[in-house]
Amino acid sequence: MNIRKFHINELPQDRIFVYLEEEFRKKIFQNVNENRFKEFNRLFFDNELNWPTLKQWKYGKHFIPLWFIVKFSEKIPEVSIEKFEKHIIAMKGPSVSNVIENPNLPLPEDERLIKIIGHFLGDGHVSGGFGSGLPKGKSHSEYRNFSLLLLDSFENDLQVFGKITLSKDYKHGHIVVPNLIGYILEHLYGIKFDCFNSRVPKILFDLPRELVAAFLRAFGDDEGHVFDSSIEYYSCNQFLLTDILNFINTKFPEIKTSNIKSNSKAGKNVKYSFTIYNGSQKVYLDLIGFDHPQKREDLMFNLQRNRKKSNNAKQEILDLLRKQDLTAKQISRLVGFRHSNALLHLRRLKDQGKVEIVRKEHWANVWRINIVSS
Repeated sequence: MNIRKFHINELPQDRIFVYLEEEFRKKIFQNVNENRFKEFNRLFFDNELNWPTLKQWKYGKHFIPLWFIVKFSEKIPEVSIEKFEKHIIAMKGPSVSNVIENPNLPLPEDERLIKIIGHFLGDGHVSGGFGSGLPKGKSHSEYRNFSLLLLDSFENDLQVFGKITLSKDYKHGHIVVPNLIGYILEHLYGIKFDCFNSRVPKILFDLPRELVAAFLRAFGDDEGHVFDSSIEYYSCNQFLLTDILNFINTKFPEIKTSNIKSNSKAGKNVKYSFTIYNGSQKVYLDLIGFDHPQKREDLMFNLQRNRKKSNNAKQEILDLLRKQDLTAKQISRLVGFRHSNALLHLRRLKDQGKVEIVRKEHWANVWRINIVSS
């Protein structure tokens, strides 16, 4: 599979600052001293520079803005962008910003990069600003998920940019990302990472199916849900979800889906969704799948479940609860019922006073035998 690669001059020039290897930096600045600076400034930079600033770049006291590197390469062709890329040892965003060491240049448009976009459109938050000034009051960028495996996977994917030191919090389920990552992705793909305004970039529709599957898998890990007989995608952004549905229908027509639905009676908290039908669950698993361990486990259970009927389902549930407290999902896995059937039996047993809810774990009720009744 041929993948695109983005050279440093294709990245946002007013948002990136680079640090060059010492010997290479000395070489490109060796003929620029104070006496020659005026001529150098006039010929190549239209008198936009000043000597104190250039002197700091020359002696390696500051990161050099990318726009200077690009313009230098354009004016002095023997020092090509490719040569610069080989000698960049770090890059960062404006002001105080996490440094990306040993940046991976040119930046490959591989599965890691595409998954990052999918996660940012799902449960991500990209802040900062793009342009000549950084807006006030902007926060850091982050990705949120309570699956430790997905947090670790997202951290590994971020290394597509280079070596990044990240802040990761398993307890609260988030990983803080340098704003520079958002600047780059916004610039390359024209994305608005905004809860109500984000869309799937049109350029992604031209990607090979393998990369499209990686994007949809990442988005589904965040915004997908596996029910007994279907997979549902959710979003409060109708247009984004419509893009996702079109993406699936265009690239994977063998997967059968519903149209967009909404819980229109929810007032301001309207959510939109579409369904991947029961008959397409196996195809979905084979072509896209989940990295989220629980969602993958649920989908595998649906496909492997013996659709048995029990004449004594309630008694089987009571026997299990006598041994330990369980959620409805845990019961369904142990007995081989649908999750919905397990819930139905539990509610009936609760009405009969035989079981009770003891607590919640990750939004699921934990059930136990009603000691008084037993």
